[in-house]
Amino acid sequence: METVLVDPQELRTLEERPPPYLALFEHWERNQWAVSSIDFSTDAESYAGLGERERRAMAWLFAHRFHAEFNVATLLTPFLEAAPSYELELLLATQIADEYRHLQCVLRVYHDVFGVTGGIEAVRAFAQAGTDPASDCLYEALERKVHELRDDQSETTFLKAVFAYHVVAEGVVASVANRFAGSQYEKLGFPGLTEGQRRVGRDEARHIGIGIAYIRERMRLDREATSATLDEVLIETAELFNQVLELGKESVEDELAAGYGVDAEGFGAGVLQTLQVRLRSIGYLEAA
Repeated sequence: METVLVDPQELRTLEERPPPYLALFEHWERNQWAVSSIDFSTDAESYAGLGERERRAMAWLFAHRFHAEFNVATLLTPFLEAAPSYELELLLATQIADEYRHLQCVLRVYHDVFGVTGGIEAVRAFAQAGTDPASDCLYEALERKVHELRDDQSETTFLKAVFAYHVVAEGVVASVANRFAGSQYEKLGFPGLTEGQRRVGRDEARHIGIGIAYIRERMRLDREATSATLDEVLIETAELFNQVLELGKESVEDELAAGYGVDAEGFGAGVLQTLQVRLRSIGYLEAA
């Protein structure tokens, strides 16, 4: 397995100071990778050696990975149809390709590490047992916001959807989850999962950059109107985060501790810290 070396500064640049659209496309062209090149044999041995609590937590964590990747891959079509420019269409098309590759990587983990056979339908059934109220609440809220694009393809609705998906969902919640999960993979002896997370993380940094670049452009063109639109989504986001935090405390504290190495409060703190970084990146908040 060829290890991908990822420069943390490159990821920060993509997420916080993304280059122009064409450069983001060229970054995608230069950084292709193959799901089939990742070796999960050691990971299978590590998984077999886990205790029952840790195995249950790993299954819970990857149930979320499956649902997230599957939902995201299908959610992106409305973005592509509503994109206000060819350049954004091009980038969103590359993102869809990335998300299906990430989904395929998750399916390989289920087969090679967890021993689930029978393809995507068997994985879906296995993952369904790992759902929880907190995550269901997040997925449903994201779907509602993105589905508004099906009936209203105005640039204001597109802006709200990009902010909700690229900045909040992928740029904050998923980013924090992946950071905590990556630390656990290394600690528990999962080199294949660690390598896969590096590759996926670089892709997702570019996805975040697509959203940041678009919103920064909107802020330059009309800061007052753009900020007012983002205010609406942020009010909804604050209410959602409070609801999800309470649900997390009630239903998944043990899974969070075993799967991510933090409790609901610790995860929430990471979310708030990362949200502030994203808001500075788009120019909504002044740089610290």
